[in-house]
Amino acid sequence: MNREHPFGSERWIWPEAYMYLYNHFAQFRRDLVLKKIGKKAILHITADKSYKLFVNGQFVCRGPARGYQSHWPYDTVDLRPYLRRGHNWISVEAYMPGISTFCYIHKTRAGLLTAPEGPELETAWAATKWQFRRSPAHATDTARLSLQIDFQEHVDFAKDDRKWISSATPPEKWDPRFFPPVGQQFLSQPFGTPPYTGVEERGIPMLREWVRPPQRVIRWGTGTSNPGYQSCTNVSWFAYEELQGIKEWRDGTGVKSIAAFESMTLHLEPTGAGKFAAICIDVGEYAGANLIVQASGAAGGEILDFQYDQSNRERNAKTVSPGDACAVAMAGRLKLAPGTNDHEFYQLLGFQHLTVIARDLTQPITLKISLRCAGYPFAFRGKFACSDTTLNRIHYACTRTQQLCSWDAYMDTPWREQAQWWGDARVQARNTFYMDGDARLVARGVRSIAGQLTTHGLTYGHAPTSSDWCILPDFSLTWIMTVWDHYYQTGSAELFKEQWPTIEGVLAYFRTEEAKGKIGLLQYDGRFWLFEDWAELPKEKYPAFLNLWYLLTLRHVCKLLEVCRMRPSLAAYRKLADEQEKLILRHYLDAKTGLIRPVLDAKGKQQGEPSVHDQALALMLGIAKEQHDGMIAEVVLPFLRGEGPKGAKPSAFWSFYVLEEMGRRGFGREVIEYIRRNWAQMIVTGTTWEGFDSMEGSGSSTCHAYSAHPSMHFVNVLAGIRQAAPAWEKIIFAPIFVREIDKAQALVPSPAGDIKASWKRTKKGISGELRLPAGVTATIELPGEKPRTVTGGVHPFVK
Repeated sequence: MNREHPFGSERWIWPEAYMYLYNHFAQFRRDLVLKKIGKKAILHITADKSYKLFVNGQFVCRGPARGYQSHWPYDTVDLRPYLRRGHNWISVEAYMPGISTFCYIHKTRAGLLTAPEGPELETAWAATKWQFRRSPAHATDTARLSLQIDFQEHVDFAKDDRKWISSATPPEKWDPRFFPPVGQQFLSQPFGTPPYTGVEERGIPMLREWVRPPQRVIRWGTGTSNPGYQSCTNVSWFAYEELQGIKEWRDGTGVKSIAAFESMTLHLEPTGAGKFAAICIDVGEYAGANLIVQASGAAGGEILDFQYDQSNRERNAKTVSPGDACAVAMAGRLKLAPGTNDHEFYQLLGFQHLTVIARDLTQPITLKISLRCAGYPFAFRGKFACSDTTLNRIHYACTRTQQLCSWDAYMDTPWREQAQWWGDARVQARNTFYMDGDARLVARGVRSIAGQLTTHGLTYGHAPTSSDWCILPDFSLTWIMTVWDHYYQTGSAELFKEQWPTIEGVLAYFRTEEAKGKIGLLQYDGRFWLFEDWAELPKEKYPAFLNLWYLLTLRHVCKLLEVCRMRPSLAAYRKLADEQEKLILRHYLDAKTGLIRPVLDAKGKQQGEPSVHDQALALMLGIAKEQHDGMIAEVVLPFLRGEGPKGAKPSAFWSFYVLEEMGRRGFGREVIEYIRRNWAQMIVTGTTWEGFDSMEGSGSSTCHAYSAHPSMHFVNVLAGIRQAAPAWEKIIFAPIFVREIDKAQALVPSPAGDIKASWKRTKKGISGELRLPAGVTATIELPGEKPRTVTGGVHPFVK
């Protein structure tokens, strides 16, 4: 083997050529004999688009992380826990959608690439070859799961029993060379062949995966299958009318079921030909998972459809209407063979309710269902708790959502999109720093976003992506600010230095004629999507938000340039920022009211009602300081209190910035009450929603990570821990003792060590303590006392 690279002498292989890659499942099997298990038995592995690895029938992992073919990610897996002396078999199931999605860019190629490492494994490997073929059981003509992700999985067990994974006996008659009737040869190309000109290490841990059962059957009903059910390509939309037509939904106790340690067992009675039974299952907590299904006692030909839904208060199988929610159609199908059928679905999906639609049962069937859950392996060492049960439950929902929306990237939702939207990702990363302290996922995301640029130098709103309409200039600025966040968390500016050429390219766009108007301010560029927020911010000629957001970005860039001692660039960008600030104050600050107006028309005349966003940005920037009290009193506080104002009000997403700033300014009580009022309703799903009015069965996600930020605000406001310097070398400790709360405590896992704070009410007042790791300095700001500075150790206080 070429020692210069793990894959140096290996080849990409795939059982068909590029003409037949649409919704394509491939199967790979390698049998080998090991005389002993050596000290090292590593398998380097990757596939385009993805793979699932099994050793001796046992699931090992899935991968790779999303990426770009020119430097495609690969994984390094320790096989020693799964190997044994003697005969071993390695099975790989791989998938190629054959199209580009919101998570992937297709390059008309596919492949599996593997390389062993370790003397004993390499010797055994050299004596064997891969057997591989296209899956004969998977249909290719199936509907998309949504507009943004891959396809429904439809499987016919009469064509493949999956023993190539589970059985020690090698498969027979696998011939990948030709695919009848077209005779298309299989793909095989050396490492380094375009588009795979290079590979890169994953850079983040493998997903944590575990198996658990669904929780309970909540409803069931019966009906007659509509014509065409046996051959429909979209089992989700097809079943919608059938489910709506069920006349009576019965209590779930009418279905015999047992939930055990890892699976739920259902005993299904015959429905008869052309009939179906729909069993609606609450899987428990919202899951990011794929199903593992065993159906026993089949006569053959029965159909099991699986419909994945968000939380459903009505407890019936109420699914999203066809075409709604980005054409979501999250479902799969199994057509059974006689006897016992074992199948593990491939795709990870987000859901809280599962509806099993059992069709054509002519005899009883026993159905066992498990969930293989997955997520980024956060330790979640960060903690928060207080005496208020509602706030604790909100914090738990935030933590759950943060986990569910973190796989190989920060995702907006595991439901309809699974996309790395960067406005969402910045909020998620900030949450992570309080919950876990891990900065690897955001660093990988920064590089991922930088990997796909427009000809104008802008990033995409999410990447990798097929969507050329998802180019958001304001998200490009957010991407730059996230590089600052990474520095502020870690104390290392290396990521900024690495990304500086791309950052300069992004900022160059904002100096073009298309971006900058005649009066020197940024203008609306109709070629792109100016998002800003879901709120109704005016986005005509000269939007204030875009100009303020741009100034905020320039100020962050200047701080990083100063840290890196890049003096010529610092001077240029500081001058640019100063000029931008003067233009903003001259054109947007209303001389009569002292408020920032939201937009200028083509003639530069102020228009619109002042928005919360623009006042909050002025506060964050520290501009027009003499007007801050008025901005807070007239616009921001009324918003927090639910009393208005007339202008645009932040969504669940952008309220992150308002709550952070107002908490920093001492308005903790208002911050907590705003969170309680808007997030308490989310407790019912145990996750945080896309919007404050999200409802099950609608097109709005009930698991959306950009709204999981109360977890951070609780620590800032109630526990009083707020970062004040890079790498948490300094903090401000300023707890706000909200009257209705009797105690609070928190732990923040900083790079320097755990920062802990706690307090409780006593008969004499309030007592508490702050615990600091060595080298961390805190400014303690308690009500009615002068600030004092402490370093390291335990610091008690009494009020």
